[in-house]
Amino acid sequence: GGEPAASAGTLLVMLGGDEEVVERVRPVFATYADPIVHLGGIGAGQVAKILNNLLFSANLGSAMSALELGEALGVPRQALCEVISRGSATSKALNSIAMFGGTLDNLAPIAGALLQKNCRHAASLADDASAPQGAVFDAADNALAIMNHPR
Repeated sequence: GGEPAASAGTLLVMLGGDEEVVERVRPVFATYADPIVHLGGIGAGQVAKILNNLLFSANLGSAMSALELGEALGVPRQALCEVISRGSATSKALNSIAMFGGTLDNLAPIAGALLQKNCRHAASLADDASAPQGAVFDAADNALAIMNHPR
């Protein structure tokens, strides 16, 4: 969140270290952060930060692949950016996974077949346009496989 989040008191702080030390310094972090998450021993906060950025990078790669596919299918990049930034791809996916207990097990019966159908349609559109499917399909295929609804 950087400086704007720190100024607003909403910066996410990920801490690793001894619980007693973390609690002792928590009031200092509370002057600019909420939430303040203790993740375990020394280094756990850094691991969480790295994993968060790894996921952010993967989301960026998937978003770029979707934007490239959109362009190949005739959808202007800026318009698609506006739609995606206001739609479920803005990272509602992770929130849904969390809401369903950290797995796709409970989401699969609700959305698996619909997502499978939509992925098949998107693949057909890409194939019809001779457009590369790209990484967005790799990520989608992984989720579909986990939900036992392979494309």
